[in-house]
Amino acid sequence: MHKLERPTEPTELQEARNQYRGTPSQDEVWRNFNKDRVRESLKNTQNGLCAYCEMKLSDETRIDHFKPKRLDYRLTFDWNNLVLSCDAKDSCDSKKGGKFEEYWVNPYINDPAGMFRFYSDGQIVGTTEEANKIIEDFGLNSPSLEKKREGILTALQKNLMALVEFPEALEYFLQEEAEMFPTAYKQIIDKISGE
Repeated sequence: MHKLERPTEPTELQEARNQYRGTPSQDEVWRNFNKDRVRESLKNTQNGLCAYCEMKLSDETRIDHFKPKRLDYRLTFDWNNLVLSCDAKDSCDSKKGGKFEEYWVNPYINDPAGMFRFYSDGQIVGTTEEANKIIEDFGLNSPSLEKKREGILTALQKNLMALVEFPEALEYFLQEEAEMFPTAYKQIIDKISGE
């Protein structure tokens, strides 16, 4: 998880919010609302990755209300409350469900830098008690996620070690962006390069 910069709000969302502000019928309106522009805007900003675990998103990923709309209907069309999260079985969206905890971090609002430590074996560990609760609540320590992170991070570590003796090649390699798990990827690079 890393800090995300919220893009400009799509006009369709502004119009829907202005039309249906604060009424219980917003739930039905949300279901019927064409979310394509909202999804596209968030997906581009998040580089096609889940805002929480940084896995690749599907084309039809659900838009997550960070604080569930059932807890506050005024947040149904609130741009600052919307994120994209992975929605497969055992995913962040299914783990989070309709719950909300005050200690959770919305990466569009709060910077989670330093909250989590990643290891090349795929493990994630919180640096605080609240961070460990977030890991549990969002399923960031699920076996499937750990296995995927391990595959990517182990390969990264091997490539870095193989390139240590070739500074120009290493510099070129380090310019590559991670397609998944960019926060974990950066931490492993920083550990190996001594930063």
